[in-house]
Amino acid sequence: MRPRRSARLLALVGAMALVTSGCLYLPAAQEHQETMPDTRPWWCDSTGGGHDDGHGSDHYAGVTKGMLSWDDCLEVSGQLDSALRWAQQWPTVGDAEAAGFHMSVPYVGGMGTHHTEPGTFGPDDYMSPDYDPHNPTFPGTRIDDVFDPRRPEFLQYGGNGDSAELVGMSWYVRTDDGMPPEGFAGDNDWWHVHQSLCHLESTFMVVGEDMSDAQCESIGGINLYLDDYWMVHAWIVPGWEHEPDVFINHHPCLLSSGPADESHSCWDMAHGGH
Repeated sequence: MRPRRSARLLALVGAMALVTSGCLYLPAAQEHQETMPDTRPWWCDSTGGGHDDGHGSDHYAGVTKGMLSWDDCLEVSGQLDSALRWAQQWPTVGDAEAAGFHMSVPYVGGMGTHHTEPGTFGPDDYMSPDYDPHNPTFPGTRIDDVFDPRRPEFLQYGGNGDSAELVGMSWYVRTDDGMPPEGFAGDNDWWHVHQSLCHLESTFMVVGEDMSDAQCESIGGINLYLDDYWMVHAWIVPGWEHEPDVFINHHPCLLSSGPADESHSCWDMAHGGH
């Protein structure tokens, strides 16, 4: 049963107080360890089985997620706190875009937007005849081969308008061995790949996935082949937690029509089992 409105609001107020103080997940994990050491808080105990969902997760075939060791749980809790503190500097789309973030992907059901810092990478780079879309790199940005748990490459918002609020974040890291990056502490962060994305040449915004080069070019785009780049999401923003699996690819309450209100049955899924 979904928590009553008052209970959820009280929990959210308490969580926001901890976030304001700079911590949320690590102190909660430490308290959990002291009071219930045989179990783990929800972000350290994920469910799910390995399968191929079309985005490279066949790497995890035959594997299951589960309960982390306490060492890994405490470490990942600190990592999530650091990421949340950084991301919450820009609580809305307007805040992010005023600070120089660029909307790389407009609102999509299950994910929200993807906003990133473009750095010095721009049209002169990706429109250059020397740019290789089959081996793309993004010089002058943080989209590279470095995993930094404290600073996700993308911030995700619940809409395209200035007032849309932060709902999630994601990391995007290149590897050269066909394997996902080492990533977060523990083994529950399952990374996925978007094989090719069509970007508008004028804005570099993503407008399609797994399109042919001809299809992409017909709408003014350039196809980038990104099979070396791995992505993972973390659903840790207060009010937007996904408790059965903190690293799931898609949040069920980011509907195609927009974020669900608290009466929607999707919240039973987002909070199920915890």
